[in-house]
Amino acid sequence: MTSHVIKETPLKTEQSPEFPSAQEIGNPKDEKKKEKNLTVKPFRLQLEEPKHTLKQTLNIVIKASDVCPLETQIAGHGSCNDGQRGLLMHESGFVLKPVQAPPKGAREVSFYQTISTSSVETDVMFKDLTAKFFGTESVKMSNGEHCEYLVLENLTQGFAKPCVMDVKIGSVTYGPDASDAKKGKEAQSYAGTKIPYGFSVLGIISHSRKKGFKRLTKAFGRSLDENNLDDVLNHFLSVDIEFAKIIARCFLEKLDEFLDFFSKQTSYHVYASSLLFVYDYDALEAENYNLRNPVRLKLIDFAHVFPGNGELDQNFLYGLKNLSDLFRKFLN
Repeated sequence: MTSHVIKETPLKTEQSPEFPSAQEIGNPKDEKKKEKNLTVKPFRLQLEEPKHTLKQTLNIVIKASDVCPLETQIAGHGSCNDGQRGLLMHESGFVLKPVQAPPKGAREVSFYQTISTSSVETDVMFKDLTAKFFGTESVKMSNGEHCEYLVLENLTQGFAKPCVMDVKIGSVTYGPDASDAKKGKEAQSYAGTKIPYGFSVLGIISHSRKKGFKRLTKAFGRSLDENNLDDVLNHFLSVDIEFAKIIARCFLEKLDEFLDFFSKQTSYHVYASSLLFVYDYDALEAENYNLRNPVRLKLIDFAHVFPGNGELDQNFLYGLKNLSDLFRKFLN
């Protein structure tokens, strides 16, 4: 067994950070397919905590037979048979996300390393709003090519029937380094919600007593506008109205935490990142909602994070406020 030490970048100061159409399908457990073109060597993951804590080492032996496509991936590269590498899942609970080509991939790795090791207050708070990061690892493909992956927390881990919604935040979903062609392409996508509301619904996975398992992808999100925007939560929270309102209230509590953070932080401007909403349909009746908030809400995808230069991220805040208002409207 070989040992891989996670590479760190120098800590940054707070002022100068670096860094298929809509469809219903059967039970995903019946359709689980192992990734056939992977040869994953056993490795040891090391989790680097901030300097004031001890280094923790996770001893995980990964075999090719233990790795499969992440069934709950509903957006991003590889999610719609686009020929690109998608997210992989290991039975231990880790998600392997492909590192994109430079500069996007290097920027995302650098951002995760920064917030994972920094003691700056903004970084510490930002870390709590994201999936846990366990470093990077190289995966050898059957053709001999080595591909780098981010090793991340699986936000659906432990959920029997996870309901998932991926919402990209911002009217502008490209960084300041984008080409004119990229700007034009992004401006035309999800036009019904991106410009007027500042968010784009990339996909939804839901469970319900009447319709069972349902997956809506980008075709659904692109069909949305001011006339049918309510369909978003009607699909995502397609459970008994009593539970639907409880879950909506739980998500709104967490959205308020994001609003509070982004109303103050000026270190980063975040473009094309998504909020991932997750709850367990199977546990709705068993939860004691007075004791805890059982839903999960985390920010994901950081290939387009740039310095904030002391200014609020108004682009992100605009979408976040409108998305919060959608939940408030649902409750009222």
